Amino acid sequence: MKNKLTDREIVEYDKKNLYLGNLNTVEFDLKLPLTGEYGSSITWESNHEGLLKPDGTVRRPAFGMGNRTVELTATFAHGEVSEKKVYEVTILQEKKELRIRKIYTVHKQVKVKEDFYLPESIPVETEDGDTIMRSVSWEGGRRQCLSDVGETSIKGTVEGALQQAEALVDAVEVLETAHRDKTPRLQSLAAPNQKSRVFLESGSVFYDAQERMHQVLLTTDDDQMLYNFREAAGLDTKDAPQMIGWDAPDSQLRGHTTGHYLSALALCYHATADDKILEKARYMVGELKKCQDAFAASGNTKYGFLSGYSEEQFDLLEVYTVYPTIWAPYYTLHKILAGLLDCWRFAGLKEALEIADKIGDWTYNRLARLTKEQRDKMWSMYIAGEIGGINESLAALYEETGKADHLAAARMFDNEKLFLPMEMQVDALSGLHANQHIPQIIGAMKIFEVTGEKNYYDIARYFWDAVTKGHIYAIGGTGEAEMFHPVKEIGRRLTKSSAESCASYNMLKLTQQLYQYEPDVKMMDYYERTVLNHTVASTDKAVTGANTYFMPLAPGSSKEFDDENSCCHGTGLESQSKYIDSIYYREDDVLYVNLFIPSKLEWEEKGICAELQTEMKNPGKVSLAVWPMEAKAMGDTVIRVRRPSWNADEYHVFVNGKPSLTYAEEDGYIQITLEAGGEKQQIDIEFSCNFHIEATPDCPDIVSVFYGPYILAALSEEEEMMELPDEEKLSGMEWVPFCCVDKESYHLYFKKNERR
Repeated sequence: MKNKLTDREIVEYDKKNLYLGNLNTVEFDLKLPLTGEYGSSITWESNHEGLLKPDGTVRRPAFGMGNRTVELTATFAHGEVSEKKVYEVTILQEKKELRIRKIYTVHKQVKVKEDFYLPESIPVETEDGDTIMRSVSWEGGRRQCLSDVGETSIKGTVEGALQQAEALVDAVEVLETAHRDKTPRLQSLAAPNQKSRVFLESGSVFYDAQERMHQVLLTTDDDQMLYNFREAAGLDTKDAPQMIGWDAPDSQLRGHTTGHYLSALALCYHATADDKILEKARYMVGELKKCQDAFAASGNTKYGFLSGYSEEQFDLLEVYTVYPTIWAPYYTLHKILAGLLDCWRFAGLKEALEIADKIGDWTYNRLARLTKEQRDKMWSMYIAGEIGGINESLAALYEETGKADHLAAARMFDNEKLFLPMEMQVDALSGLHANQHIPQIIGAMKIFEVTGEKNYYDIARYFWDAVTKGHIYAIGGTGEAEMFHPVKEIGRRLTKSSAESCASYNMLKLTQQLYQYEPDVKMMDYYERTVLNHTVASTDKAVTGANTYFMPLAPGSSKEFDDENSCCHGTGLESQSKYIDSIYYREDDVLYVNLFIPSKLEWEEKGICAELQTEMKNPGKVSLAVWPMEAKAMGDTVIRVRRPSWNADEYHVFVNGKPSLTYAEEDGYIQITLEAGGEKQQIDIEFSCNFHIEATPDCPDIVSVFYGPYILAALSEEEEMMELPDEEKLSGMEWVPFCCVDKESYHLYFKKNERR
């Protein structure tokens, strides 16, 4: 094929297929090829050679200078044709020198006369008030054994600290694991294990986003999604085009988007009941089964292996090979495993579970031969050791198969550097990669769901509190340049690299997990904020399937929609079919209404239908119609409607057109009982809905403007932060709900008028 291409086609192909890695958070030198795959020559220019040389050498800015974005220009040439392509490279500043003023004491209970491990990192507080994790060397090493019952103090040395670390270890005869009830109190009526269905109603931004992605999935080339797997397994690629971006044939993360695609198909089928989507999912699963069988038949891989490349990346990780030589093989495996499990749970494809079962066996067999020290070192490696949420998928696999090995494999990914401070209820998230760690917490929560072990629940619960109280932008997103930063440092970090979309995807998933056990209305307030102001705002308004990677929050920013198979493109494929997830819940026969998204519920077990209506122009007016599914009377129906946090004043409840005198409010929910009968009944709630402002926690003079649940944007290309007018003039300005902004430049944060 290459011999038949024209000069222009060669240049165009090389421009499209050249992939340089993740350029959003660069810390290491770049590999800049001089020849394209199709034969064009490539020359490089940098607009700031002090930070990035044309040979790819990176010099990070000193701490305090901030992250810097450099324009890297590639010139592709072949024959008489020459074209340029500009890459934006964000280079992270150097880390600051630390002075430690406090080291947290570790408390640990162990079984006497049995080996145990001390943590490799512990939380410390710096002189500037930040709390981070720092490595520690213990007297006697990490692996120890106590021969006598009682408490022992073990000292350690922390890098950069004058004072010693201390671990108080309590040795006991019987080591007991605390448990709590693992039966969910509430269940989503959109869950696949419920005798119910939820569908979005047309006419909302949520339905429109769902349908755009529906159309994208219908037209996606399945054989292209299978290309890397067939190529790696030695099968015919059926003349499909190669994948691009993070899944290009020379990318070490290839295969991850196919996992997201499996999940997206399964979720889309669950949301739309489109049999064409189901057939695509069935085809993908069947072809991946052929790939898994081909790997096994080759004799070059162990039983159960499936990936878009050979086992080499996993081999290299075990000898601690660094990024970018390898790139997160267990992260990629997680996406594949999660996609297969979703095809089983949401689309009923049993073959997907069978493939996943074998992958689970492969994972356990591979990791069980390593020591804990080896695994800990692997997971601590920057990017190379990133694992996604594979612990969640393995625990879910255990839930489906009952195989103890699958649960044991899930525990092998426990990340003490993350879990320990959460156990201690210390927010030491600063400096951690946000989306690298949120999925691990989801995994901890899943291990709780299948074991009832209280410690995993407590880790997840504290983590959710820490993130939502100290690391959230007004849109609900978290992280800047992909990282967590010091607690409540928000107003000082309004950049073009704010709020990675993947992080919100995973925080919503964690919120849903926790809410089922602890139906705190604050969790659904957060869920609403993030879905309305980040998730639905992050998708391209055209039918492209593209999604924002970061959600820029600097003044005069605009959205950039990514379709090059990044992590956020992958979660974006899934997110647009998940709006049904948390609208309706049940507690026995009680119906909870949490999100005011126009939708219809068919609750077969209860024998009722419900239809929810609301409008963006008047979000305070919520209407819920309820009627029996068949031509018979329904029983008494108790409905609990969330009173949203943006309803600061009064509200009014009407039942069948008349003011209700019998409703009650408890725990943030308005409880209404509909009496038994055979006719459709109507609940209308009118929440007061006004303009209100929210200040950033660190800069009270920097604020955002909301109307009800929607954050409002002022359209402007001005790069200086705009001043907010007096309060009485707010309603006189032209505001746009942020979820309706497409490619226009905007402001979401404003300087507070000094006269206010």
